[in-house]
Amino acid sequence: MNILFPKNFLWGAATASYQIEGAFKSDGKGESIWDRFTHTEGKIKNNENGDIAVDHYNRYKEDVKLMSDIKMSAYRFSLAWTRILPEGKGTINQKGIDFYSQLIDELLENNIKPLITLYHWDLPQKIQDNGGWSNRDTSNMFAEYASIVAKNYGDRVNLISTFNEPAVFTIHGLVDGYMAPGYADLDHFSAAVHHVNLAHGLGLKAMRSINNNLELGCVLNLSPCIPCSDDPADIKGTKLYDMYWNRIFLDPMYKGLYPNNFYKNVERYLKDADLNIISQKNDYIGLNHYQHTRVKSDPDYLLKARGAYGNEKPFNMENVELTLMNWEIVPEAYYNQIMELKNKYDNPVIYLTENGCAYPDIIENGKINDFKRIEFYKKYLSAVKKSIDDGADVRGYMTWTLMDNFEWALGFEKRFGLIHVDFETLKRTPKESYYFYENLIKNNGF
Repeated sequence: MNILFPKNFLWGAATASYQIEGAFKSDGKGESIWDRFTHTEGKIKNNENGDIAVDHYNRYKEDVKLMSDIKMSAYRFSLAWTRILPEGKGTINQKGIDFYSQLIDELLENNIKPLITLYHWDLPQKIQDNGGWSNRDTSNMFAEYASIVAKNYGDRVNLISTFNEPAVFTIHGLVDGYMAPGYADLDHFSAAVHHVNLAHGLGLKAMRSINNNLELGCVLNLSPCIPCSDDPADIKGTKLYDMYWNRIFLDPMYKGLYPNNFYKNVERYLKDADLNIISQKNDYIGLNHYQHTRVKSDPDYLLKARGAYGNEKPFNMENVELTLMNWEIVPEAYYNQIMELKNKYDNPVIYLTENGCAYPDIIENGKINDFKRIEFYKKYLSAVKKSIDDGADVRGYMTWTLMDNFEWALGFEKRFGLIHVDFETLKRTPKESYYFYENLIKNNGF
């Protein structure tokens, strides 16, 4: 069966600044919370860090050529706030502005549409030192940063996302301490949720005041949550888990309200106009998705998570196929998540801003055979096509990720890329999935 996508569908790849750029002190860049976190003993597997990462900062032309060679039509990347504003506010670093300007020009010269994400987890450390996202002032600093981006790049980039996966960086950064800044503080978390939502709204206002032709939205990591049994405790826990991971940003941004059970957490931080600012018009939803989440009630988990989620935890069933991240392969969950956005959130424009899988690369006769990744893409893209056929307004797909990179707290262990990177020499070698993607783009399907 041929799977064909709509005309002008965007085919691209996604990356994040900290995971690929390196050059962590170069050309005036300031310190981010991930620079600090990765230099803290015991936080990252093998005590690795992104100081060099895959050196995209110095090799961006080579990386753009690899995209151009297979005729990618889009590239989603994030800006490092601390390259542009080393302390998060105040003096602009012109060398940082120039780097992204050169990258954008290189993309456009190769007919690749740039999709910018303003914030992919790397908060300036100076802002963190003053409370980070628990401080309402951070929302205004973010809006100022957004306005600088719009002024400098809005003439060439029209699609900008405010945040990447705010549920992930607030929960893992401020509840369980797994990610930067590595805190476990529920008051900090609740304040941060509201101030990130507010920053999104203020950022949209700031950018639109400069250029009203921009397409603006947020990138959210969403997945259907299902109880692992029909036990009432598991069912109750699943609703709570869904609220924290799927609703506390999606609903304020796209419906103008917090979930009822979460409102009490943020009520003290709300001011009169906040929800109107947060829920102003979004031009699209950016959807990151990898699997569904099975949830099991677990009283001990309450202690580990400091009470943030209630008594539930993610749970993998036995005898299901998993990727190297121990994530289930469930393409029907992709379909279900897209259709939920269509049916419950006013049929928004959707860009699929991340989807992919980690597998060990098998190198044979000079080829990198990642056939499991190709099978994954075929299954998940078939689900995407089904959702389009059923009325979802999906306009593009960005694979995670262009090339193997620094995978946050897991260091360099897990590989998601279409392109293999030798982390010693930084040599790039296309995998078989890269050539699959080339044919996918050429045929607008498979």
